[in-house]
Amino acid sequence: MSKRKHSAYMIEFKLQILSEVEEKKLTKTEICKKHSIPNSTLSMILKDTEKLQKAHDDSKFRPATKETKLCSHEGLEDAVFAWFRQAMAMNVPLSGPAVIGKAAEIAQLMNFKCYPYPQLGGEVKTEEKKTNKKNKNNQQ
Repeated sequence: MSKRKHSAYMIEFKLQILSEVEEKKLTKTEICKKHSIPNSTLSMILKDTEKLQKAHDDSKFRPATKETKLCSHEGLEDAVFAWFRQAMAMNVPLSGPAVIGKAAEIAQLMNFKCYPYPQLGGEVKTEEKKTNKKNKNNQQ
């Protein structure tokens, strides 16, 4: 038995489906067949109606965007992006670790303590948590 491939749909496609559901010219099942999407996908789109409308109305996302996730520290993201643009303008070679390192510096300057990377003082990796838990159990 083969697994179905995961598909991510653009916001404008989801909004089009929402408008078809609101028009009530077709049943939900017919809409699913028309767009070749599973019923569960339509249910999730309907569940996220408010989130999709807000993302579209706020214009923080292009209509061709597939996900509606925002950064939890927008000020940090803006600062890192500004630094990134300056570095690119000066033809500075950049790598992932260089950007993460700079993000750590900026996060410290901005007093962010819960950044998602361990290098930036965020969550400890799962393996490290397991090791620490084992060490605690062995000491007791």
